[in-house]
Amino acid sequence: MQTLIQDIRFALRTLIRTPVVTGVAVLTLALGIGANSAIFSVVNGVILKPLDYEQPSELVFIASGFPTLGFDQFWMSGPEYRELKDWNQSFLDIGAYNTGEVSITGGDSPIRVSAAFATAELFGVLGVPAFMGRAIGRDDDVPQAEPVLVLSHGLWQRAFGGDRNVLGKVYEVNGTTRTIIGVMPQGFDVHDEKVEAWLPLQLDPANPRSRGGHFLYAIGRLKPGVQIERARAEVASLLVRWEEEGGGHSPSPEGHPIHLTDMQEEVVGDVRPALLVLLGAVGFVLLIACANVGNLLLARAEARQKEIAVRTALGAGRGRLAKQFLTESVVLSLIGGTLGLIVGAVGVRALLATNPNSIPRVGEITLDASVMVFTLGVSIVAGLIFGLAPLLHLTVKDLSGSLREGGQRTTAGAARLFLRRGLVVSELALAVILVIGAGLMLRSFSALQQVDPGFQVDGLLSFRLYLPPTTYVQPDQQATFLEEMRAQLGGLPGVANVAGMSGLPPQRRLNANTMEFEGLEQNDDGPPHNVDFWQFVTDGYFETMGIPIVEGRAFGPQDLEGSVPAGLVNETMARTFWPGESPLGRRVRQGNNPWITIVGIVKDVKQQGIDQETGTELYFYYQQVANVMGFAPRTMNMVLRTTVPPTSIARLVRESVWATDANLPVADLQSMDQVIFESVARPRFLTLLLLTFGLVALTLASVGTYGVMSYTVAERSHEMGIRMALGAQAGSVLKLVLQQGLTVAGIGLVIGTVGAILLTKLMGSILYGVSATDVTTFAVVPLLLMAVAALACLIPAVRATKVDPIQVLKAE
Repeated sequence: MQTLIQDIRFALRTLIRTPVVTGVAVLTLALGIGANSAIFSVVNGVILKPLDYEQPSELVFIASGFPTLGFDQFWMSGPEYRELKDWNQSFLDIGAYNTGEVSITGGDSPIRVSAAFATAELFGVLGVPAFMGRAIGRDDDVPQAEPVLVLSHGLWQRAFGGDRNVLGKVYEVNGTTRTIIGVMPQGFDVHDEKVEAWLPLQLDPANPRSRGGHFLYAIGRLKPGVQIERARAEVASLLVRWEEEGGGHSPSPEGHPIHLTDMQEEVVGDVRPALLVLLGAVGFVLLIACANVGNLLLARAEARQKEIAVRTALGAGRGRLAKQFLTESVVLSLIGGTLGLIVGAVGVRALLATNPNSIPRVGEITLDASVMVFTLGVSIVAGLIFGLAPLLHLTVKDLSGSLREGGQRTTAGAARLFLRRGLVVSELALAVILVIGAGLMLRSFSALQQVDPGFQVDGLLSFRLYLPPTTYVQPDQQATFLEEMRAQLGGLPGVANVAGMSGLPPQRRLNANTMEFEGLEQNDDGPPHNVDFWQFVTDGYFETMGIPIVEGRAFGPQDLEGSVPAGLVNETMARTFWPGESPLGRRVRQGNNPWITIVGIVKDVKQQGIDQETGTELYFYYQQVANVMGFAPRTMNMVLRTTVPPTSIARLVRESVWATDANLPVADLQSMDQVIFESVARPRFLTLLLLTFGLVALTLASVGTYGVMSYTVAERSHEMGIRMALGAQAGSVLKLVLQQGLTVAGIGLVIGTVGAILLTKLMGSILYGVSATDVTTFAVVPLLLMAVAALACLIPAVRATKVDPIQVLKAE
């Protein structure tokens, strides 16, 4: 231990004596280690940390599917949930829930928050007690029970000021009076839905709704000792019983299976590939940083050959020298790692501030003890890696030669030069892989930006309203209110058009409604008679959104009360069900509802994501269905087409709504540009990070190339001078140095390109509109890096031509 302390003290003194080299090395390491700390914080919080429930490894996410309809994951119906809960032998219990939004009034101003309607069993399954008060109990979760409300910790702080006397207070929730009975602990959520309010589902066991109405997800807790594979096998056997006893719409192995997934895998599964790509990218950045620092330490070790030779002559063995060098490199790396923690902390805060909704479990991402240990380990390993470089050349022969020459400059051996060039080759190869990956993500994001959402985004302002049944009892009252609201908002300065719609593109929940198509028989060869999206729209919707009518007409006065129900379809629905024919005049309906006659075709609009295939969509005339069919959705998105910056009239919009009904929350008031911006948050997040890492890698690789070429020119200055004294022209010397440098760079680029071909295939799942082996990217990036490498070689090469042959001859 005493020897180690002495080595550390000596290492610190040595590092202080060379402040420039030490400073460059520390900053390089801080950058590489800090990037790794930041990304590991994300990976640790999202993937590695167990979910914040009791014994999370026992939790299983349960959903159904309709693979023949194209839905690999779908909701369960009430009867399916009850039967699975009662029939299974693998689970201690199963809870169910669905999510949506609720309006809470009675405070300073009405608010609209995300909510979960859950069975009482769900809280027992998750095993998380309330922070204050109690969670939903079995007595709350029965029909006609006293209405109650449980708050999330965040909502309690944000909307109720953290008031501990909130328990027992009464508020209006979607028009129903509810008593607050509890507050859940900080971070409590389900499936990363960011739930802020919890309400009892009150599913009647005696009448659990229609078997064909799918609206529930479920979470089960396995019995002790039961593995998920056994539960899956049991569910597979239960599917046979369902087919025999369940009747229509029952689960079946082929058409309607029940899926069981590990809860943690379900929450983070879709983001795992992207985060692992990022972790690999920062690993490459760290390796490049290690190669750079290794070159720096190699240069410093060569400058210290006389010192080391003296220590050898005094009896220091190679093992003792190796220990000293490794101690110095690890101390240097630990200093860089300490600074890297600061860089990582800043990086994590920046990531969370700029992309809070791009990844799940954001609240779990912190620089905790696991990240500290990871950073310490990375620092030590990095120190050992780049600390090996100088050891490979400090042979006894080298050192004895240095001692005999009394510190005179010696020419680096071939092995030493080979190692330097090898480090540069590795830097450039890793940089090529990273920059190609960044280039693919950039082209992918660019392709995503070019996708036509199907409507004119500029100049649109949107917000969401919920019309509670206690105030707007009948659908015609809802329709009347929306028309009055349209007229009032249309009178605001700078507003050209106003309309309403039930689902806001480009990211909305799937409807997936089974329908009957007049004259079309359902068969195995044809498309399933299912419509992906229902869209209820008011007058002026297509004009306000800028959605062209492709064929037929839009809704109009002729479609009001007393007329035949009319509908419009998008181009995808027309092609899907009536290929090569016009759907105008055709009729569709659901169940026993009136037939809807198709009167027009509109341009496709992206509904489930910019990067997703366009689904089938059926448009309903809100005013007509409210009066003729006696139904209208209570949640509506209002859109305003403005001639002024949309957000500049946000205050006027709120005041206008509250002047009409002070109890209506105005939710998500934002421009459509912002809606589109948020819809591509995750690919933008990945693109930004990979571009950053690619630029860092490119910078470090070019600096490393420059450093090695500069050192080579300095070592060969005598040779260059003699060549020029013997008649060599400056151009030939320049060509010689460039040729050597570009040969090294070319080897690195070739190795990197081959590596990129193999590794970028792992990115296929996160790319859009571009192949993982995109020819353009694989052609442009190596040329770019070759140009950068040529510039890094050119400066030392030009300096080589400035060698004075007279001075060299005098020295000889």
